[in-house]
Amino acid sequence: MFKRPNDPVEYNYLYQGSGAAMLASMIAASSMGVPNVHLMGYLASSICCIGAICGLSSMPTARIGNTLGQIGVLGGIVTTLTAMNFPAPVLT
Repeated sequence: MFKRPNDPVEYNYLYQGSGAAMLASMIAASSMGVPNVHLMGYLASSICCIGAICGLSSMPTARIGNTLGQIGVLGGIVTTLTAMNFPAPVLT
C-alpha cells in the first residue's frame, strides 16, 4: 500500500516457512507428549514479539516487524491451545 516504485524487492514472505515450521513442531511435540514443550513455544513467541517491537521502531524495518509480530502472536495462541490439554471427546 505504501510501497514506492523505486523500493528494492522484499522477500518477507519467506518468514512464513519458519513460522509454519515453528507451529508444526509445537503441535507435533505436544501431540507426542513432550514434557514442558509449551515453555519453548512461549519463548519462541516472545522472541518474535520482541523482535516485532524492535522492527516497528523504524520505517525501513517496519514490514519485517509486522511479519514477526504476526508469527509471534499466532505462535502464542497455538502454544496456549496445546498447553490446555483438552479432554478426549466422548463417543456414544
